[in-house]
Amino acid sequence: MWRFLLVLTIISTWLLSSCGATSPTPIPNDLPKFIASNATLSDPKAPAIAVDQPAPDISWTYADGHSEKLSSLQGQRVVLNFWATWCEPCRSEMPTFDAIDGHDVRIIGINKGQQLDVIPPFAKELNVHFTLVSDPDGNVSSVYGARNLPTSVFIDRTGKIVAIHIGVLSAAALQLQLERIP
Repeated sequence: MWRFLLVLTIISTWLLSSCGATSPTPIPNDLPKFIASNATLSDPKAPAIAVDQPAPDISWTYADGHSEKLSSLQGQRVVLNFWATWCEPCRSEMPTFDAIDGHDVRIIGINKGQQLDVIPPFAKELNVHFTLVSDPDGNVSSVYGARNLPTSVFIDRTGKIVAIHIGVLSAAALQLQLERIP
């Protein structure tokens, strides 16, 4: 019995140590300029999001080394779209997001729980060019409530969350949500 407990303790210790904090994913130099790595919360203790509350600030880093923050986008309407490469509804709405990015709205696609290397082939396959950011540990996705994919969070020009949509967005539904953002 004591041998069983010793083995169980060793295995448990090994599993717990291997599930510790992850270091940022190294960013390859050959990434397309719109793909970024390591979505990071500015405040790791940020509370879960809510409509009519400020969006928790996040940052991401591009292959050329420059970083961008959600807070730097104030003055623009922003849609955070949480997605994954295996999610068929996510795939179907990507061209719609790509078509409106830069037309008085900024789209930031945050890939939930996958490594950076899956994003470039996905973007090439679907021919999308808006900002795509990896969130391999899922911390940002978790704070933003993206349990089901796709999830889209609509942020107004002041940085406040005005709507949260769970599920695929048609072009008409996306346009309707955007019209609600001042």
